[in-house]
Amino acid sequence: MIRALPRDVVDRIAAGEVVERPASVVKELIENALDARARRISVSVGEGGLGLIRVADDGTGIAEADLGLAFAAHATSKLADVGDLEHIGSFGFRGEALASIGAVSRARITTSIGTEAGGWTLACEAGVLLGPEPVATTRGTVVEIRDLFFNTPARRRFLGAARTEAARCREAVTSLALVHAGVCFDLEVDGHKRFRVDGGADLRERLAAVYGEDFVRDMVPLAGQHEGISVEGWLTLPAAAKPRPRAQHCFVNDRHVKDRALVAAVRSGCADFLPGSLQPAFVIQIHLDPARVDVNVHPTKAEVRFRERDEVFRAVRRACRDALLAANLSPRPRAEGIAARSMSPGWEAGPGPALAATGSPSSRTLPFRVESKPFTDRADRVGEALPPAVPAPAPAPVRRYLQVHDTYLVHEDPAGLVLIDQHALHERILYARLQDDLAAGRLESQRLLLPETVRLDPSDHARALGMQEELAALGLVVESFGPDTVAIHAVPAVLQHESVPDLLRALLDPPDAHGGIPNGLDRRLFTMACHAAVKAGDPLGEDEIASMLRQGEALDHDATCPHGRPTRLVIPPDELEKLFKRSGF
Repeated sequence: MIRALPRDVVDRIAAGEVVERPASVVKELIENALDARARRISVSVGEGGLGLIRVADDGTGIAEADLGLAFAAHATSKLADVGDLEHIGSFGFRGEALASIGAVSRARITTSIGTEAGGWTLACEAGVLLGPEPVATTRGTVVEIRDLFFNTPARRRFLGAARTEAARCREAVTSLALVHAGVCFDLEVDGHKRFRVDGGADLRERLAAVYGEDFVRDMVPLAGQHEGISVEGWLTLPAAAKPRPRAQHCFVNDRHVKDRALVAAVRSGCADFLPGSLQPAFVIQIHLDPARVDVNVHPTKAEVRFRERDEVFRAVRRACRDALLAANLSPRPRAEGIAARSMSPGWEAGPGPALAATGSPSSRTLPFRVESKPFTDRADRVGEALPPAVPAPAPAPVRRYLQVHDTYLVHEDPAGLVLIDQHALHERILYARLQDDLAAGRLESQRLLLPETVRLDPSDHARALGMQEELAALGLVVESFGPDTVAIHAVPAVLQHESVPDLLRALLDPPDAHGGIPNGLDRRLFTMACHAAVKAGDPLGEDEIASMLRQGEALDHDATCPHGRPTRLVIPPDELEKLFKRSGF
């Protein structure tokens, strides 16, 4: 038998869609305050939001004539007809939030529009209205929610501990506090002030207020325009990325949304700079014509659909990439984070690892051209500051580049002392060159005097023959030589000294851990670059080091290898002075 459900059952079902947990209530009430043009919003949370949620604002308030509909389902001041759904500019519009909250709590609204008559208060307990009654109060609205889910105990059992739910409430407040310049936010949890964001603060200042100055110091601003889509915000530098995501916020027309495609666009923009296992932090604000985005997707209004999804993706990706290209990506260690070996009590002087003498010719032929320009030392003189009576010593030869452990390159720069991972930098150079050569159709191959045969398991054999054209474009010419064997007739020129079987297997199944490089062909190019690059332990001559640095500077960026690892570290002069106790102590 089909029958209509009782109203209280309908209300509780609807509440389950809108009010998932206390943080959902906090979000809805703050958005109502923002729609009321509030300039100050204070939030109090007790017992994880189950005992108390209180949101007070100084907005326009609710008139007495409208207050009776405040807890009514599908009653709203933000829509008039179906046409308004095409260009929604407010946060709320469905008229469900207060009705759903009132159905599963003991709620009270105290409000005034600022007249001399004062204001009114209206209570709602499990959907039953009590009031309204006149009350003395100032302009604005205060909404108090107590005993959330008291009449739906099953919902309470699926919530986290009070501390966990309080943290989620805080995240709801911080996410909305970030982008609303001109609005002051206060948060109190169990009677303790947690943070305050002043109304006049810009986005950077708001980030610092919420997450701390150290967090913001490792971020760069981003901005861009594309096809009527504006993108701005802040993005962490690759060196500050973490294994777990923290502070990943996307806003569409100031609405906080959860959209996997937008997160993917940010990661795509960071793909060339960030190891695949690490997560960037970001705050991305997207502004576009409301008619180009559908926010009426889910009762929580946290999901949206874009009419031109690909254009939004490209706009976000380009803004993130441009921001990183314009930034100084070299990690800058601080003195307090560097352990000075000489400060260790048990340290004694000894021979230690040898430093490579970089002036001697290299024992390895590198796959990049060494430029033979003469290199000029600085004309520094050690004794210039001595009194005239003391003869100045002869000019000391200055070594501009140094190789440490045949792995790291050291040189001076106006920014400070630069330490370079030679393999990582050379990987980046070769990867960029291989990409250009492939696009121009000039990727060189080396014919073998005699074909080399390689036995493969059946699946790899079939895959090698199915990829003959793609492998040939990379310079690896493969032909069938029996049911489980292939013959290699040519190899990429940059890898002519590599083991042919190992090279074939590496290109058939390139590792997945190549930063954010998703394309199979690009991953194979990176595998080639990785195999061809100088390795840790390869001694380099000074001319070779200088050539490598020049080639890196000619790229659009050389701060990270294709893995996303940094190619260099920079220790600024002021940090060196702290390390040697010349200042800052």
